[in-house]
Amino acid sequence: MSGPADGSSDPGAERVEEERRYRAVLELDVEAPETLARLFEALADPSWRVRAAVVERLGGVEPARKLPGLVVALTADLAVGSRNSAAAALEQLGAAAVPALLPELERPAAELRTAVLEILGRIGDRRTTAALARCLADPDPNARAAAAEALGKVGGADAVAALHGTLGGGDLPLRRAALDALVQLRAPPAAPVLAELMSDRGSRRAALRLAGASAEPAALALLAAGLDDPSRAVREAALTGIGLQRLRPETPVELTAALAAAVQAAAVRAPELAAAAAEHLEAAEPLVRAGAIAVLQWTAAAEHAAALAAAGEDEQLRPLAVEALAELGPRAAAGLAGALGALTPGARVLALSALARQGDARALPELIPALGSHDAALRGAALEALGQLGDPRAAGPMAALLAEDPLVAAAAVAGLSELAERGEAARAAVLEACRAAGPRPAAYRLLGRLGEARDVVTLREGLRGRHRGTRVAAAGALAALGARTALVGAEVPELLDALDDADAAVRAAAAQAIGALAGGPGAAPAGPEAPAWGEATRALAAALRDEEGVVRAMAALALGRCRAAEYAPHLAALAIDPQAPAEAAAAALHALAEMGAADPGVLANALAHPDAEVVKEAVRAAAAVPGAAVTGMLLAAASHRRWDVRRAAAAALGARAEPGLAEPVRRLAQAEQDPLVAEGLRAALRRLEARAAR
Repeated sequence: MSGPADGSSDPGAERVEEERRYRAVLELDVEAPETLARLFEALADPSWRVRAAVVERLGGVEPARKLPGLVVALTADLAVGSRNSAAAALEQLGAAAVPALLPELERPAAELRTAVLEILGRIGDRRTTAALARCLADPDPNARAAAAEALGKVGGADAVAALHGTLGGGDLPLRRAALDALVQLRAPPAAPVLAELMSDRGSRRAALRLAGASAEPAALALLAAGLDDPSRAVREAALTGIGLQRLRPETPVELTAALAAAVQAAAVRAPELAAAAAEHLEAAEPLVRAGAIAVLQWTAAAEHAAALAAAGEDEQLRPLAVEALAELGPRAAAGLAGALGALTPGARVLALSALARQGDARALPELIPALGSHDAALRGAALEALGQLGDPRAAGPMAALLAEDPLVAAAAVAGLSELAERGEAARAAVLEACRAAGPRPAAYRLLGRLGEARDVVTLREGLRGRHRGTRVAAAGALAALGARTALVGAEVPELLDALDDADAAVRAAAAQAIGALAGGPGAAPAGPEAPAWGEATRALAAALRDEEGVVRAMAALALGRCRAAEYAPHLAALAIDPQAPAEAAAAALHALAEMGAADPGVLANALAHPDAEVVKEAVRAAAAVPGAAVTGMLLAAASHRRWDVRRAAAAALGARAEPGLAEPVRRLAQAEQDPLVAEGLRAALRRLEARAAR
């Protein structure tokens, strides 16, 4: 398995020989006893291909068999490439290699100690933290730096503490390695330490990057000061720190405000600061660009508005760019409008969105063509911007997208809904466009949100549509419309037909719509004597036996909204039916409670249901049912195995008025381990005590 023996320098012959050795490694049987020795021998092969094949084959050998030999290969006097191959094989072993590697840190050869430290860092096992920390005092500077780098890869509180401990010493290479490791961990030291590090030009950039991860206002002041540094690299590091602050979701608002104030103060001292930041809007690193956006926002640098729009093409930075342009407001309008022709499509839409938010009509003719873009992000941004612009002329082009695929249509619905909120003229234009859109589910959804009584005719036609999506949307729109307008079930006989639809989703939507109409502004008195609901409630009662659980649930809820008390026995039977789907049983309990017909016997049965949602619905229904027996049920539910059931029981107990109930609730609160449930019980106790004191 060694290299060529004839000393030939013929390149062709060397390639043939290399290929032979490579194939020989691949053909070895790793289970054979003699294979391991041959693989270790091949680690010294001059060809990187052969050595890579050895590492790959060693991956199939049991760790216990290969570990001793790999450590020997690592410590042997081999060429750098061979040692690197042994290191790669050890890294593959991961945590299993750690016990064998730790003693090698005591070797006299600094080069070997450094190699072991590098391997341990790449393995990243936190059991090595103490050993790595001791190596920060290694006599060899390269080993000390390798130890710091390894701690940065291992991470953890102990590693951070060890790295922080190196920052005050005079070992500059170690300090810089430790700073780089801390930057990777985003684990800054205290602000005074960062301030001291800023005095060393070699440490300044890392200190600024670390300041970006700090939560101390004093550290943020260092970032603002770094923006005025004569070194471009240092200014870039300051922008990186600011960018990190802006992109961290956990950054408190008050900390961002403190950073903004510090940057604004720095800009007063150095007016050229904004222009310098703008130069970094095209930097390769996103954090630098994020910092530049923030600086331009906080310094009100409206002259760079077009560049901010261009920076917002990066999806990660788009929210920052949008916020910056919004804060610049009308001051940015001239620059954005003048640069539209030079911007890329994505940046142009961002600029147009900013103009639209300001109500600038110049955005309209530019945004309309973007609606036809094949770029979903571009089209979505245009829809949002047109909605914000509030110009009624946008309604027609926007409504054309209601006929597109569901995702596009949903975005169009959102944009048109926002447009309709911008004034009566815009609302009228949106409604007209929806009415002209034809039998489209998305158009029906808008008619449900915005429509009028005259739109019932259109929606009735939709209930007779050929496609199930059209029928479902029409029923849903009628439900939404009935909740807002004086509409009764008798005006929509097609809903009763829809209860017999072949599609379960249509039947469920029809039941939901009848329930919504029953509770809407046009609801007539319910009950068997009310002709507006008699036929509908009979159809809903029949739907309680539907083969689909969701239809049974919607029918039950609708009967509750209709206050159809004559069907309470049917609902009670559904609530206690052990074969009924849980969603249907829970809906039946809700309906019984809504019509004031919850029976203690039904509640007792439901409180023993295996599904927690059914139990919670029974608890809520029991809250308004008087009697000591029901109170006892609720006290038992307050000890249920599920925390959410116990919390619901606490709320129900607080709504009751039985004398003497406060004491058992107090005992429950004292014994409760879950903080949310305990708080709910304490709130119930306060209500009971206040009621008793009146």
